[in-house]
Amino acid sequence: MDILRKELNAVYAAQCLNEEFLDRSGVEECKGRVESMVSVNNACSVITDAARDCCYLYAGGLGFLLGLTEDMNMYRELDSSDEDLIYDRIHPEDLVEKRMLEYEFFRYVDPLPAAEKVRYRATCRIRIRDRRESYVMVDNSVQILRPSPAGRIWLILCCYDLSSGQEPQGGIEPRIVNNSTGDVLTLSLADRRDRILTEREKDVLRLIRDGRLSKQIADELGISIHTVNRHRQNILEKLSVGNSVEAIVAATSMKLF
Repeated sequence: MDILRKELNAVYAAQCLNEEFLDRSGVEECKGRVESMVSVNNACSVITDAARDCCYLYAGGLGFLLGLTEDMNMYRELDSSDEDLIYDRIHPEDLVEKRMLEYEFFRYVDPLPAAEKVRYRATCRIRIRDRRESYVMVDNSVQILRPSPAGRIWLILCCYDLSSGQEPQGGIEPRIVNNSTGDVLTLSLADRRDRILTEREKDVLRLIRDGRLSKQIADELGISIHTVNRHRQNILEKLSVGNSVEAIVAATSMKLF
């Protein structure tokens, strides 16, 4: 999953927000608006500040239901722009697709003028583990809350709310919605998932999973041990893991083979 986080971080870095003067009073204004919203809808919302690489989490009663807090209200500032407090409770399959959706959404809105960026949002339905360790269906949306003065992606709003329907539908139902026109773009993420690892890397990882050593893998695939070791290293780097066991766990959770 970490390869997807790398891609999202690359999107943030490409904004070059350090080259602009960003009025921090705008952040406080947005935080006040989101805090008021959560006090009304009792859900969870996160503001990501792409300039500071941090996020601000507001959780109402849904935060208690999901086991994020022992109180009915919570505010927390997190060091990372990736809200792991919530992400760690998302079903692994759904988390992969959610990150892919976010990446496609940011790619979609990045070239748009500032006034257009704020009109779009990405939506999906995901499974999140609650405090009883059971999965519940949650509606999730992501949108640009405030562009920078130069029109770049700056403050991002991610909202979580309990779904009215609790029956899983198969997949996260990824969409990009234009709130001004009502246009809806339905995405298919299967092809993108398949491209995370090459077919040869998948072959190597399957054989590692089956207990083969590098020489056995080389003989079975008709390649050199050097090539096998290069594939091994590429797999570890793409999945941001430290060893083959972790790679197998990550690839299995992402349904890469």
